[in-house]
Amino acid sequence: MLVRYDLERSVDLADVRGRASGLWRYRELLPVQGEAVSLGESETPLLSAPRLSERWRTEVFVKDESTLPSGTFKARGAAIGITRALELGIKSVVMPSAGNAGGAWALYAARAGIELTVTMARTAPAMNQMEVEMAGADLVLVDGTIADAARRAAEIARETGAFFAATFAEPYRVEGKKTAWLETFDALGDGTMAVPATIVVPVGGGVAAIAAAKAVDEVRALGWIGDGSPRLVGVQPADCAPIVRAFERGDDQVEPWPHEPTTIASGLRVPAPSEGALVLDRIRASAGTMVAVTEQEILTAVRDLASSEGIFACPEGAATVVAAEKMAADGSLEGPVVLYNTGAGAKYAAELAARSAP
Repeated sequence: MLVRYDLERSVDLADVRGRASGLWRYRELLPVQGEAVSLGESETPLLSAPRLSERWRTEVFVKDESTLPSGTFKARGAAIGITRALELGIKSVVMPSAGNAGGAWALYAARAGIELTVTMARTAPAMNQMEVEMAGADLVLVDGTIADAARRAAEIARETGAFFAATFAEPYRVEGKKTAWLETFDALGDGTMAVPATIVVPVGGGVAAIAAAKAVDEVRALGWIGDGSPRLVGVQPADCAPIVRAFERGDDQVEPWPHEPTTIASGLRVPAPSEGALVLDRIRASAGTMVAVTEQEILTAVRDLASSEGIFACPEGAATVVAAEKMAADGSLEGPVVLYNTGAGAKYAAELAARSAP
């Protein structure tokens, strides 16, 4: 399910820009009408990356989501999802999570007074488990992967009548995450919005990639941008790369990854993305590509981005640097480029310390 809007009506971009910055500025492209459940989420910075720009010989930016509540872009989906749940009179929500989404949704659910149950694999980062519990949500740990957590969440939904908020089981979190790209296009533009030539996003369930494509389609329909579309590049760890494998094979469907993932990029431990076919479609429609990166490359990129640009990115975000580096090396990277850092590296301090130890 994807939200559709009346895009034939006239919406003045100047009026939109006259509002306070942040995700709620774009309310004509949000599926909510009532009072926002907000934790003060502000517009996140689009940072220039001069050293990467020099290295790759093209203009590079980093959309840095680390300043959002909970320290990750999951706050965008949670803000819209919980706001809509409150509008619909939902009292109880259950959702599976690889980690950060559970923490973000727990915080927004606490703000809204909605009961939340989060199912996670036992191997999910301890930081994320603590977030859920500290926010007062029920944490249910399961053996296996996010796929097993999703099955348990579905069971709980059937048993209790709670609203099931798995990725793509509801249409609202995509709308929240879409606002990162509305902010980006707004920041790049002048009289109108502007899109970069290349957007590089980490891909787990694929919401970020689909949200970016949806944002492009909607602002074009509203007349907020001119011609041109960004090339979408999706990045997965070699430890869990089902969509990369399908892309390289030319498949239209995504088969489950056969191994239990252990990548430090915990948000990308999604062996069976429910809408992998939609991700493939959007990537291909943009003339984009999918790239797999190794664990050592991810760890090196975390340090590289911090030491060269002063951005302490999460491993998922740092993976985009590796993909762009590979494309620059083979001459396929076209700028301006926007790398999507989905969260704060500090949330992974324990994991980074453990894997960097001699």
